[in-house]
Amino acid sequence: MRMCIIFIRYLYLLLLYSFFLSFIYSNEKHVREILLAGDILDPNNEISGMDWYQDHLFLLPENLNGYLFVIPKKRIDAFLSSDNPYPIKPKKINFKTPNYKTLIKGFDGFEAIEFNKDRICISIEANYKNNMTSYIIWGTINPNTYEIKIEEENLKEIKTPIQIDNMAYESIISIEQKVILLYEANGLNLQKKVQHPTFSFDDFSIENIDGFNIEYRITDATKIDSNNKFWCINYFWPGDSQSLKPSKDSIFKKSRKGLTHQKSKVVERLIECKINANSIRISDNEPIQLVLDEKNSRNWEGIVRYNNDSFIIVTDKYPRMILGFVQNN
Repeated sequence: MRMCIIFIRYLYLLLLYSFFLSFIYSNEKHVREILLAGDILDPNNEISGMDWYQDHLFLLPENLNGYLFVIPKKRIDAFLSSDNPYPIKPKKINFKTPNYKTLIKGFDGFEAIEFNKDRICISIEANYKNNMTSYIIWGTINPNTYEIKIEEENLKEIKTPIQIDNMAYESIISIEQKVILLYEANGLNLQKKVQHPTFSFDDFSIENIDGFNIEYRITDATKIDSNNKFWCINYFWPGDSQSLKPSKDSIFKKSRKGLTHQKSKVVERLIECKINANSIRISDNEPIQLVLDEKNSRNWEGIVRYNNDSFIIVTDKYPRMILGFVQNN
């Protein structure tokens, strides 16, 4: 009888210890899918970024097709608050631009979108004769019709800091009369000194702001808050190992891996950064690890804040087009 009691106590302590470990390592957030319908699900659209404008979510297709997708925030609110939501069908908004396929040699598509009041900025990726480069374009949005127009002269080339195939400036964040473009690959084995270009609307000049080394890819960023902080997507698909040459992951040294990240080489997480006077640094807040899909890595290409404590994220077309909600409280 005594042995039985001892065994039960031992089993209880073992279960308690397992629960404790599970609690420590379970710091991952589930992604709730926001169901969509219509043309946005066509892989040829390949969503590459998104941003808010007047309580409407604008989603940027990578390809030059003359439109953006738009979803009213109230429609997302209704979906997330419903026990039985029906899919959202985004509306198409006119996107008037020059023909960049003829204007830019090696035009490869749009990469990031950012609204600065009634202005819009978009980054372009180009690959001409195996030489990667980027461009920034800017224009205006009609606050009533939401029609977007970009003139041919509103185009400026921005060279990438290093040459990695299919990698350029994937994120844009605005601060006052400037925007900052974030390069995609900033690992320790790739760049010893990280800098990101800032573009001024006052005189269209370009300067640099110091950044930081972080492994894997930075694929998009939120708007800056009142404390000069923003969140960005930090993503790794193991198939990029040869091009990214990742060093030791300094983020996971400080933050414990979640359960699904322990079992996979894939990394899907959100990192908070802060802009100081002349630099961008990682904030003291813990990264947000996403619960990984058991079968596929998800190429998250866009992120926005949702209310005060959560995020909406989006994939391009891998493994399919997914709009996701991440609760963070």
